[in-house]
Amino acid sequence: VSVLYCEELPFIMLNVLSALGSAAYKTAAWTGLAAGTEQPPYPVASPLRKIDDVTDTANVEAIAEDVFKAGMDMLRDPAWSIVDFRDPDAADGGDLFLYTKPHVGPFNFAKATMSLRDCSVEKILAVMHSDDPADRKRCSADLSGFEIFARPTPTTNIQRVEYWAPPPVASRDFCFLVGRKYDEEEDTTFIFGCSVDCAQCPKSGRAGVVRGSCMWMWEMTPIGPNTIVTYVSCLNPRGWTPTFVVGWLKTEIAKELIASRHLLYGLEFQVEKITVEDMGLTMEQIESEKAAMREAGAEVDPS
Repeated sequence: VSVLYCEELPFIMLNVLSALGSAAYKTAAWTGLAAGTEQPPYPVASPLRKIDDVTDTANVEAIAEDVFKAGMDMLRDPAWSIVDFRDPDAADGGDLFLYTKPHVGPFNFAKATMSLRDCSVEKILAVMHSDDPADRKRCSADLSGFEIFARPTPTTNIQRVEYWAPPPVASRDFCFLVGRKYDEEEDTTFIFGCSVDCAQCPKSGRAGVVRGSCMWMWEMTPIGPNTIVTYVSCLNPRGWTPTFVVGWLKTEIAKELIASRHLLYGLEFQVEKITVEDMGLTMEQIESEKAAMREAGAEVDPS
């Protein structure tokens, strides 16, 4: 797609900092995620739910139902607090709001809401939840792999998703069981997913890729010709993850939502990767951290 650079994205990168705050982000304290073994009361907690046979529809449907219930619980949790963030498209009616809540052990939480003008749920699904990897990558510079391995039931699939991360942090991949539900009474569509342990969903063949775990949900409700969209997620990147990357991961949510909105509205935009140098880190800091990681026996992206 031939597009123009979207100047709003650096603004987002510097301001959508969630609960970490700008000081932690800009100085990039190399302390990693919160330690401890505490886990959330969701199916994303270890050990992950297991799918030994994708044709075992009873097991798949039971897991999907548990994920849906957990997603609804996360969606309605009163603990969410709004993040200090201004939608870069606010002058044109943009109303993207971001929220966070306290982490649980290594699990971090994010929430976003926005309205999409003159967009039906069907149009949003076709653009933001396409089965085509090329469509998915149009709104994300960091999506490096997407494949659906199985469709156990008409409303579920098992997919592997891989995301690039700024070196020296390793890329992440995920194996998701994804489901879809429609609440006729509320006229609301839900798309939800959760990491699972599935033999038919192999890990990335590339060296240095860490398998993370995540649970997420989309809620889409039409209001006249518009649709109100809410997204929530609970993420454990696993592996070594410096503090600044937690903030970066959350900024990616805002970036993808804004890119998706521009695509739905037929506006020109461009997505691009952000390096640790763009985050204000010096090469000396990066090389020092790489050396410390190697001494600790951790995998380091050689690039």
